[in-house]
Amino acid sequence: MAMTTKLFARDIGLEPGFTFRIQKCPLTHDYYVHSHDFSELVVILSGNAVHIIEGREYPVSAGQVFLIHSNVSHGYKNVDGIEYVNVMFQPEQLLQQSELRLMPGFQALFYIEPFYRKEMYFKGMLTLDDVQLREATRLLDCILGEHEQQQEGYRLMIRTYFTALVGMLSRYYQNSSGREDNKALRIGETVTYIEEHFLQPITLQSMADMAYMSTRQFLRVFTRNYQTTPMDYVIRKRLDYSCTLLRSLDLTISQVAMDSGFHDQNYYSRQFRKVFNCTPSEYRERIRDSGQATPVNP
Repeated sequence: MAMTTKLFARDIGLEPGFTFRIQKCPLTHDYYVHSHDFSELVVILSGNAVHIIEGREYPVSAGQVFLIHSNVSHGYKNVDGIEYVNVMFQPEQLLQQSELRLMPGFQALFYIEPFYRKEMYFKGMLTLDDVQLREATRLLDCILGEHEQQQEGYRLMIRTYFTALVGMLSRYYQNSSGREDNKALRIGETVTYIEEHFLQPITLQSMADMAYMSTRQFLRVFTRNYQTTPMDYVIRKRLDYSCTLLRSLDLTISQVAMDSGFHDQNYYSRQFRKVFNCTPSEYRERIRDSGQATPVNP
């Protein structure tokens, strides 16, 4: 089998602090199979082709939107009048808004579906109708203009338009037909539930049930997509939340533990130390010393 060519962001001139490029181009010939160390959002504007992804082939046509994460090999063949927009970016630089993470469609489209494609036989891909494609193209053109002209504040504008595009695509994905059998969306809804209810009692079983999966299956898919287990994800959310509570000096450590969803202060302290390399009390001391604490109410 032929070796896949790997493209590196730095080699194609993408800057490390703001890894971003957008291209609108016709594809006039087959495109060799390659992978990259950045993510790529592709929107097909017109025409048809066969997309080769991780060795599997499937037809693509106008309105299809797909995300290719880093280290995933893909290419095109049987190209027929294709025009597409290709956005290259780093998720950790551009997809960090917490509001995005509260959208099931975002979790599904940007995290779960790309890794779940083979199991779902590409049924989970997003296809826009004519109106949606026009809306997406309008935002892509705004991003394209900012990227080409590079006026003052262009990075801010790109981030803003791109966030709007991602939010819109996430919404379209959530409302697309075939929800019932879209496993990616069901897992996305489960992750959103965790984001909103992490302070409440939550178990691996309850998460798996919500996603209509066995615990083993849910654990495997979740861990592959988020690089951590579901319970560790919940614990991390609780620990981060507890850090904000530790700023209030009038709360005792055991109150902070309880209010962060931990029912055992010793367990809370152990988990805290594991993640932050210090105890909650030491963390509070550092905050107090740096003057960032909220003073005790008189």
